[in-house]
Amino acid sequence: MQTSPHFTDATRAILVDWLIQVHDMMQFQAETLYLAVHLLNRCLRQMKVTTANLQLLGMVCLFLAAKKEECLLPEVSGLCYLMDHTYTKHQLLRMERKVLCGLKFDLSHCPPLHFLILFASIAHCSTKMVWMARYLLELSLMDGQCVAFLPVHLAGAALCLARQVLQEPPTPEGEAAWCLVSSLHIGSESVLLRIMSILASAAATAQTRDTCATYLKYSSADTMHVSRHPGLKNPSSLLGTHT
Repeated sequence: MQTSPHFTDATRAILVDWLIQVHDMMQFQAETLYLAVHLLNRCLRQMKVTTANLQLLGMVCLFLAAKKEECLLPEVSGLCYLMDHTYTKHQLLRMERKVLCGLKFDLSHCPPLHFLILFASIAHCSTKMVWMARYLLELSLMDGQCVAFLPVHLAGAALCLARQVLQEPPTPEGEAAWCLVSSLHIGSESVLLRIMSILASAAATAQTRDTCATYLKYSSADTMHVSRHPGLKNPSSLLGTHT
């Protein structure tokens, strides 16, 4: 991903990991997180932002996403508290105006999660497979390489990889539905394999990274412990390659 010169993908990953934690604590809708990261990516490409204001930018992107997706909004003072009062309310609102002007007030985005839910519904996927695919898809938010791919491609790759991880017994109805999904235009095989490789590698190292908010979120009983699945430990076997 091309960002401001003084920001690396590692810096971006730390910020996104923090946003995931704040999003989870706020109990926002999943769409809010995807929109927030999308806005952040656009800001990093189009605006000049100093390192000192990077956390503020991330919080503003989450705040704007919440305004678009949520029914109840947090107080601005509460957002400042979550940033340890490093920034004032005035600074946050001023950054909000800067972001809106920089993006020309265009906050539209169709998140990959919507495509994932559509594909999973058509393919009659099990609840566990949907959770696994959602976990893999959320890992894509952390990786700067995934910014270049279309949402529909990310969703298709996450679902394909989830299917390979779980290896659930096929049913005639499920196989017929999966063939229908596979016939949809979700990108060339090379694109899907590239994304699957990125996601498989991310899942294999998720537990040991400092940026592990997504791993922890999907290790709970509510998400069927999918991030702890033993099938995620060896990305080479998932993709049919050899190290």
